[in-house]
Amino acid sequence: MHDFNIEHRHVLQEEDFRGCCLDCRRSLEIIKPHVMAFYRRIRGYTRQDLAALPVDELYRLYQALDDIAHLNVGDHLAGLILKESQIRRALPTIRAYYAAFFSLHEIHQARRVADAQDPRAALETFPLYERYRALIRSQVEAYPLPRGARVAFIGCGPFPVSIVLLAGMHGVRCVGLDTDPEAVALARRCVGRLGLADRVSILRGDESALEGLEWDTVVVAALAEPKARIFRTLRRLLEGREGARVCLRTYTGIRAVLYHPVRQEDLQGFRRVAEIAPAGRVNNTLVFLERA
Repeated sequence: MHDFNIEHRHVLQEEDFRGCCLDCRRSLEIIKPHVMAFYRRIRGYTRQDLAALPVDELYRLYQALDDIAHLNVGDHLAGLILKESQIRRALPTIRAYYAAFFSLHEIHQARRVADAQDPRAALETFPLYERYRALIRSQVEAYPLPRGARVAFIGCGPFPVSIVLLAGMHGVRCVGLDTDPEAVALARRCVGRLGLADRVSILRGDESALEGLEWDTVVVAALAEPKARIFRTLRRLLEGREGARVCLRTYTGIRAVLYHPVRQEDLQGFRRVAEIAPAGRVNNTLVFLERA
């Protein structure tokens, strides 16, 4: 039986790094114990253990990792942290935890919105809502979507916040794809309760389902897998689609502690048009792609 009480944690602050300016090795010594302490706390958890946690404790546990992922460190130091031998061995466990947390938190929030008396208020008050808004704003500012544009989202999950924001705030028609039937059912309930069923469709299927659909832009979720197969299919589907584009969400810098970044070999046959680093507490880097 796990002790699910969340212990007091020291949050890294700017003063922790005083006196080590430009000394990345010293900074690594400061950050490493926090990464390894989090690893030791979650390495024995199964998905069932995490699902059994009260929601507030689930979020408090995640917050310890989130604080690490949003440290203000440069790419060089981030590389040193993620390549350090002990941390590198811990990363698969940490990233598996993150994927499990994200799935559980989306299920909880989807049910909360679907069952709420005021679903719009439930949507706008969930803990990560402002991050999604900022991410969508960055995407639309980089590549404006004309009203009536058609966006397909691969790996929409049970709580399709990005699709809801695109359709509700930017007048975009969207289709979300997911292979999990329970996720599809929950996502459809959310969309219906938010009054967007006329602009949003949620379908069960993987990226191959795009072949029979109309779309201008494809968004690939950061946790959608397997990336190699997804992009292999997209390369084929982009043939003959003039002006079609792909927006990939991935993890870069210190945020890659959360989940492994997309590999360059998975993007063969694509050209990077633009890349937008995350700001504030946003997790994902946006990479815009065209078929090479």
